[in-house]
Amino acid sequence: MPWAGLALGTLGAGLAHQLGAESTFQSCATGSPLLVIIATIIGLALIAIGAAGSWRIFSADREGSTRRFVAAVSVMACAIYAIAVILPFIAAMVIPRCWS
Repeated sequence: MPWAGLALGTLGAGLAHQLGAESTFQSCATGSPLLVIIATIIGLALIAIGAAGSWRIFSADREGSTRRFVAAVSVMACAIYAIAVILPFIAAMVIPRCWS
C-alpha cells in the first residue's frame, strides 16, 4: 500500500494530538505527563509503521511511477507528521501542568 504513510501517519498524529491536548489543556486535573508520553510513543509508532510500508513501495524497482510517487508523498507526509507530534510533546513537557 503506497498510501500507508498517509493513512497511519494521519491516525498516529491525530491520536497523539487528541490525547496530548486533552490531558494537557482540557482536563488538567486528571492529565499527567505520562499520558502525553504514552500517546506520543503510540503516535510515533503508527507514523513509523506507515512510513516503513510506503518506503518499501518507494524503494522497489518493480513498482510503477504512479505508485512510487504516492509512496514518496506518503513518506514525506510522515516526516511532517512526526514533527507535528514531537513539537507539542516538547511543549507539554516544558509548560507546567494546569498553567501553574
